[in-house]
Order: sequence, then structure tokens, then C-alpha cells
Amino acid sequence: MRTKLGLIVAAATMVASCAADAPTGPPFRTDATVQMLMANMVDPAADLVWDAVGTIVDADGENHWEPETEEDWIAVRYGAMSMIEAGNLLMMETRARDQDQWIRLSEAMMDASTLMFEAAEAEDADRVFALGEEVYTTCNNCHMLYWIDDADRGRAIESSSGGGP
Repeated sequence: MRTKLGLIVAAATMVASCAADAPTGPPFRTDATVQMLMANMVDPAADLVWDAVGTIVDADGENHWEPETEEDWIAVRYGAMSMIEAGNLLMMETRARDQDQWIRLSEAMMDASTLMFEAAEAEDADRVFALGEEVYTTCNNCHMLYWIDDADRGRAIESSSGGGP
């Protein structure tokens, strides 16, 4: 009898512990708005990758540049990694405009930035240049839908999370 009672109590305890609320995770601080992230993180990071390789042809001839030193390549990797992680920040619950297109577009930016990071890791200037368009396209696709307060960009989407990309 005691054994049965012990088993019943143990089973009830296990069931009760399984029914307890799951931990909520760390207390992320999301005080920065989407607009603040764009202006102070994403845009400067994008400039690091877009400005890393290029050619200008003018009256003085052809001027080509690409990363030459380890510090130059670190800057490109930093820009790409910052964009990858910014995608995670943009998908956080208080910032995501919706759980459909916003998430897909954020992931597309992360995917393109991951390719950019891999090209920088390989110190492949031609690939960095080629991927610049892919990164730009992912940014522009999102801006066409979600850029707020700019009549020349897409449509404004109401949101309680403040600011636009």
C-alpha cells in the first residue's frame, strides 16, 4: 500500500512539474527602435561591406580599390557579421512588424550577409563586390514595404514598435 501511495505521489509530482510554465528566457532590453538600429547599426555596417570594393572611372582614369590589409578585411567581416546579428535584433517580438514578410525579409538579409561574411573570410574581393548587390537587394526589398515616413518608399505600415527601417 505504501509503495502504491509513493508511486502515486511521485507520478503526481512529475505531472505537476511538467505542467509548470517554461522559463521565459533572458530579459532582453529592446529600448532601441527599428529606426535607431537602422541608423546606428545596419546602415554603418552595410557601408563597410558596400564600400570595401569598387571602381570609379572618370576623366582621371580608373580608380579601383579593395581590402589590402588584415584590418581592411576585419572591417568587411565586422560589417557582415553586424548585419547578420542585426537581423536577429529586427526579428525580436517588440520590433517585428509582422510574423510573415518581416521575418522572411530579415532572414534574407541575414543569409546574404552570411555569404558576404564567408567571402570576406576567404578574402575574395571579387565575391565581396558581387555579393554587394545581393545584400543591397535584400535591404531594398524590405524598405519597399516597411520604410515609414518617406513618401518615396513603399507604403507606410502602422506599428506600435516605432520608427521604420
